[in-house]
Amino acid sequence: MRTRGAFAAGALVLLVACSLPWVGLWDANGVADTGLYGVYGENIAHGLIPYRDFFMEFPPGAIPALALPALPGNHYVSWFKAFEFLCALGTLGSLVSILARVARSRRSLYAAVGLAAVAPALLGPISLNSFDYWPAFLTTASVAVLLAGHRRSGFALLGAATAAKLFPAGLLAVALLYDARRSGRRWRESLALYLGTVLVIFAPFAILAPGGLRYSLRTQLARGLQLESLGGALFAAAHHLGGYRPHYTPNLAYAQLSGPVATAAADVSTVLMAAAILLVAWLFTRTPGRDDDFVLSVAATVVGIVAFAKVLSPQYLVWLVALVAAVATSPGAPGPLLVLALGLTQIWVPDRFAQLQAMDWVTWVLLARDLVLVALFGVLVAELRARRAADVGAATRAVPAARHPWQRQTTLGSPDRTA
Repeated sequence: MRTRGAFAAGALVLLVACSLPWVGLWDANGVADTGLYGVYGENIAHGLIPYRDFFMEFPPGAIPALALPALPGNHYVSWFKAFEFLCALGTLGSLVSILARVARSRRSLYAAVGLAAVAPALLGPISLNSFDYWPAFLTTASVAVLLAGHRRSGFALLGAATAAKLFPAGLLAVALLYDARRSGRRWRESLALYLGTVLVIFAPFAILAPGGLRYSLRTQLARGLQLESLGGALFAAAHHLGGYRPHYTPNLAYAQLSGPVATAAADVSTVLMAAAILLVAWLFTRTPGRDDDFVLSVAATVVGIVAFAKVLSPQYLVWLVALVAAVATSPGAPGPLLVLALGLTQIWVPDRFAQLQAMDWVTWVLLARDLVLVALFGVLVAELRARRAADVGAATRAVPAARHPWQRQTTLGSPDRTA
């Protein structure tokens, strides 16, 4: 009953937040990439095949978010925002499902739901003018379903999320470790389900337009260092101090720094991102592997991906909202740090992006935002380490030591529903 009340209250707050003028649910005008989305959507609605008949930079799993608002008779931007609002609502519902298993009190439940619901007001118009609530919904839903014991559906949803925006692939290690603790060797079947879902979504386009799909993926993965990333923000600070002169790659809608130093920094960023994913997965193996340990590890992984990636578009913060809200009452104030990161981002998005590229004063705000994200990752990792120190000793006293850390169990007879 309390979860229904929390969802109803959160849905109302979300509607109010999205209806604010600076968020623009009811505004028929779009900002950022909605014009590009409209071109893609109209092409698909008229029967053209992505990657073969026209270039599309997003993975195939993004197609529903781009094409459905382009159905005949629709005003694209209005229907796109409506679709994104529904995805935000679905993300909120998935968060409530997660909190039903990990929230320790009614107060923490409502606080987490309230934080997720008010997030669009903090981040601003990019919340509904990008399609990122779609992969955020799929990712959060996969976590909720895995927690509920529906292993097959959970990994299928994680595969669908990966096919929509690629970043959920970073959650695969933690998800498999969690699954291995609950179902033993059946994690191999879970991996096959995940890979099979990704393959099913990609396969038609790989058959019809292999070259176009390959070029699209290469375009996404081979991007250089984006100005809004942590590395880019540090270069901007160096520029203000007289130690760096920025050069941009031409003909790109976003500010990508060029040159050998920026290229090396992009490679370092990728290494740091991979290290963050592996660190969280390793720390998770050192905990008893409870549901709340899994949720904390998922949140830390996504924050690590966003904080250290070589590309950090402002809409990527949408990925963090529900997952960080789920652990918002953990020590170290992750909730306030998330609020600060969202609010700082709205200072330059979308109105001051030209000032950002010109290395104006707003780049200091950018640096502050990126450092807040790093601090948020540090807080979540520190909490994960603290759980290891506090819980492993108790688990060792309670049950015999397992052969491998990922096989430790703190509860017996946990359900494994595979629907």
